[in-house]
Amino acid sequence: MKKIIHLLLACCLSVALQAQQSASVEQVEVALQQACLDGNADAIQASVLQLASLGAYGADKLEYASNLLSSIEVNGVLFTGSKGDTYPVLMLQFLKSMRTDVRVIHTEWLKNQNYLSQMQSAVGIEKEGAEGIRLLAREKPVYVSLAAKSDVISALEAELYCTGLAFKCSGSPLANVRVMYMDWWKNCGKNHMSTGYGLNANYLVPLAMLASYANSNRYTSEYKIIKQKYAKIAKSVGEKEQLPVMK
Repeated sequence: MKKIIHLLLACCLSVALQAQQSASVEQVEVALQQACLDGNADAIQASVLQLASLGAYGADKLEYASNLLSSIEVNGVLFTGSKGDTYPVLMLQFLKSMRTDVRVIHTEWLKNQNYLSQMQSAVGIEKEGAEGIRLLAREKPVYVSLAAKSDVISALEAELYCTGLAFKCSGSPLANVRVMYMDWWKNCGKNHMSTGYGLNANYLVPLAMLASYANSNRYTSEYKIIKQKYAKIAKSVGEKEQLPVMK
């Protein structure tokens, strides 16, 4: 009986420690958001360091963030829409100095006047929302994360071209699939795409396009590899495993 009680106590302690760590991660994420709203680089650095020490983001989340950054051209502006496509990216930028040329802007935070003013000074965005993104895209290479809010993506749909885990906003047509095939797919990390992490479902969009491109160009072996990867990711995130027909 004593062994059973000790086992139960140990399990309870483990659950309590996990809950405490989870709460700590949430608290640090709140602090990170406030640091971004305040434009306090030192506080951002301190927050992402804390998140790293807590092991807040696993290898799949960091690989996703790295591949998201790889979807952006040099000196691009990336508009994000969730914790998953924002905080791990900031961690890579502030702790590993990865793609620090990319300016990350959380679309929802633009509703905060102080944050909007900072971004006006930093990149020249004039207003929040889809219209602000559209206007900025006339002046700079602007990208919208596939994980951005659906209303933003819907409002810009006719001007968005997939480049991996992001869309480039452009008023002119782009040969984006060929570039994505040659650059993004060849160089992106592929070790943690099928872990079941929710945002990994976003890989299905570019993979369907790449499969169609490979098939139409008779890259038979590449097509099979991409098709297999698509099915594996789809299964892990609970989506249909069959490739959609891309026209």
